[in-house]
Amino acid sequence: MKVAMVTPHGDPLGKLGEPDTGGQCVYVKELSRHLGALGVKVDIFTRQRGGRKEIEYINEKVRVIRIECGPEGFIPKEKLMPYLPEFTDKVSEYFEKEGYDIVHTHYWDGGFVGMELKERHGVKMVHTSHSLGILKAKALGDFEPYRERIDLEKKIYETSDAIVATTEIEKRDIASLYEIDEGKIHVIPIGVDTTFYRPMGNKKELKRELGLPEVPLVFALARLDPRKGLDLLIKSVPYVREYYQGDFLVLISTGTGAKEEEKEMNKLLSLIENLGVTGYVKIIPAIEPVSMVPKYYSAADVFVLPSPYEPFGIVMLEAMACKTPIVATKFGGPAEVLQDGYDGFLVDPKDSKEMGKKIAFLLEDEELRKVFAERAYRKVTEKYSWDSVAREMRNLYEGL
Repeated sequence: MKVAMVTPHGDPLGKLGEPDTGGQCVYVKELSRHLGALGVKVDIFTRQRGGRKEIEYINEKVRVIRIECGPEGFIPKEKLMPYLPEFTDKVSEYFEKEGYDIVHTHYWDGGFVGMELKERHGVKMVHTSHSLGILKAKALGDFEPYRERIDLEKKIYETSDAIVATTEIEKRDIASLYEIDEGKIHVIPIGVDTTFYRPMGNKKELKRELGLPEVPLVFALARLDPRKGLDLLIKSVPYVREYYQGDFLVLISTGTGAKEEEKEMNKLLSLIENLGVTGYVKIIPAIEPVSMVPKYYSAADVFVLPSPYEPFGIVMLEAMACKTPIVATKFGGPAEVLQDGYDGFLVDPKDSKEMGKKIAFLLEDEELRKVFAERAYRKVTEKYSWDSVAREMRNLYEGL
């Protein structure tokens, strides 16, 4: 079986933390890698951002093919549309040569390309959204910038032979918000590599190794993007101080130092200063090398996922696999993965007091942290390994 993965804006081998390089890239890379291990041939098509190899192998069955289109260098995904027809034409040439059985598209830009490839080549189309325009618009309180995307998403769902939702919540949202038949929506969760993301040792020793103060550590890791809610985490810090009587550090890993990130970074730094929490919050760049990331998760006493809306939350699974207790947004996928009060806390991240209170509560209670961490670890190892996810996906492809 031959599968074409289409992910124009997200290079699966890009450096995490770079603009538009986050959870979707991890998903495509790991899913493809594990499909390859099951004998499926996978070509991943993404846009060339400049300076990277045209073709790069992940394993003997899986390769990344970078397509030149539009001006050189990075283009934000919101501004890619004018260049997608050129991208489609070049990918179409590979379809003529390779004869793919399935095109699996990702996000609206991939879906746009996939619809045209389906029409030209008669291939079966599977689509994974990664986020929903309607819910993004609702979370940000402004529909106008999302109208074109929402219309396109509806067309993508109608055209697809199968839609992959990562949770039952997402399945219901796609069906009800976009008026799509639930029968074509299949729930296959996101996975995590539990051989890579695993508990790395004693928290005290890890803090020393990482040059961090030996105080309770609250950790967050996300792209420098307002939709990730890092400002909401910072706004909760005064309430953590109010409800937790002791020193602590909120460590945020985000950004790559790219010029286009300056404005957003300055907003966060100003917020920290204006709230008077400079001694409690530290921002560090995207963690390099990536092999260090499990150490940061493992060193943390609490991991926070503060997005106003999160379709799934791969970083949450990674933290769970490292036995770190979680405080996560209750809007989107985390509500299906975690059971509030049993293996983590779910909060409204826009309610700074609630989020701060729950973080403080966990910092105060070491026993509860251990209970949450053990329960979440058991869940992630049993339900969310990439091997089982890839097998489900292969079964879906074969069914088409």
